[in-house]
Amino acid sequence: YDGWYAYVGSLEGYFASSMDMLSQEAREGLFDVKNRPILTKVRNSAPTKYKEGADVKNSFIADGCVIEGTVENSILFRGVKVGKGTVVKNSILMQDTYTGSDVTLNCVITDKDVTIRDGRHLSGHETMPFFVGKGVSV
Repeated sequence: YDGWYAYVGSLEGYFASSMDMLSQEAREGLFDVKNRPILTKVRNSAPTKYKEGADVKNSFIADGCVIEGTVENSILFRGVKVGKGTVVKNSILMQDTYTGSDVTLNCVITDKDVTIRDGRHLSGHETMPFFVGKGVSV
């Protein structure tokens, strides 16, 4: 998939190339190649829990997540928790990000160990995502 190499060295580029990975073309280019296995680091984490009311569309969700809200067109790393009534769209939530209840995220990138408390609304734009740094609580 040639689009992956188009963006180098910027937060905007990371966001754009990551979002490109959610396209059918990119998935086929990476995962639908005969005689080329996909190997990952084994962590022996619990599988992701999709609780009652969870709604997930066109997203990559790693193991160990707990989803109670809505996740759409997003990438969630290991151990992410999406609270009840929370809507995550077009976002990248890195390892151990926690969102409380009734949070809205659009075009957001969180680093590791971020906490987004109840009722917060964070939004960027596809050309300028909103970034939350490592260990920050909002």
